Amino acid sequence: MIEHTITAKSSESISALDPNKIVITKGKKVFDDSVIAIEADYAAAELPKELKAALKERKKISIEIQCAGLSDRVEAFGAYKLKLTDKNNIIITKSDFIDSATAGVRSNKGAADLDRDLVRTLTLGQEVKIILRVKP
Repeated sequence: MIEHTITAKSSESISALDPNKIVITKGKKVFDDSVIAIEADYAAAELPKELKAALKERKKISIEIQCAGLSDRVEAFGAYKLKLTDKNNIIITKSDFIDSATAGVRSNKGAADLDRDLVRTLTLGQEVKIILRVKP
């Protein structure tokens, strides 16, 4: 199992209302309703090589989002065409659309599908852990 944890922060500006994607950003501000965490310590370009290689082999990825004792899990897939070169964001999307920040496609959830109790904690300025798991 390849596992990598991203540490980020929640923000009172998080709404998590996007039905199609989830964004984790290194930025200090929420820029749209897909952002679930800010000030992340990793972007797509900085993910470990082993994780990137597994994602480019179309492996299934599990994304666990934890905050204030609550959690939710999102399942997605890697893709051959992933670039993983974005230096600011990580995107998980329900579609097959790929840009430089995309780390997972055909996900089972967008930001709007996340547990709403968890989303409420994502507005309280707490630490957020995003655990990425890929079976090799």
